[in-house]
Amino acid sequence: MTTPDPGQAAAELATMSYPEAADAKIREYADLIGAHGIIGLLDKLRVFVAGDLRKTLDLADVFARQNKLKEAAEKVNDAKLSLNTAWHGDAFDQYSMYSGMAVDSLNKGQVSITSLTKTMSTVATTVISTYKNLLLALGNCAANLAQLSGKFAIVLGSLLVPPLAALSAKDFVDAINSAFEKFWRDCNTLLAAMITDIGALVGSGLELTAIETTFPKIPDVGTSAEVVGEPRRWRIKPGADPS
Repeated sequence: MTTPDPGQAAAELATMSYPEAADAKIREYADLIGAHGIIGLLDKLRVFVAGDLRKTLDLADVFARQNKLKEAAEKVNDAKLSLNTAWHGDAFDQYSMYSGMAVDSLNKGQVSITSLTKTMSTVATTVISTYKNLLLALGNCAANLAQLSGKFAIVLGSLLVPPLAALSAKDFVDAINSAFEKFWRDCNTLLAAMITDIGALVGSGLELTAIETTFPKIPDVGTSAEVVGEPRRWRIKPGADPS
């Protein structure tokens, strides 16, 4: 299974614009019947799109670009290989042992970063998938409300006959409430599923707090510095170029 590309996810997000017209249509009808909860839901969706979703993608991209630990491990190995061509002795042995421990820690740290990258990228694509479906739900709700325009005209026409006005107004409000109930239910279902999926990703695939506490650390040099720092404990290999 390949790791999702956060850059590709960001590019995909850029092609999806927030449906302002659909938002305005839903707000219009919500204001008409005083459905303040629907307006609050739309406001939260705007924050989700403008802030939370972008933050997720940016964080995934940051993790994807981290390769400093890998580069450091390569430099330590290069230094060890370079010294190995001309030097031996207990100082070199001590240095070789310590550098091996350092490289092992650096490589394990890079593995942890890679795991974080995979998790954050998958979270980002999960959120984008949810966003697509939320936009679809928003558009469907606006379309359903637009179909009520004919009923709205009937309500206005029946105002001259009070009994008909009351019945028509009730039908109209009931139809709006029905559309809003479906919109609310669809949004809650999508967001709940997204939270469940992300929870499963973090819970089963990677424990962020565990990585924080067990992240490999470079071992302390300790007494190795005394050995490695003593020139008399380095020996030139027989036949090696003194330069």
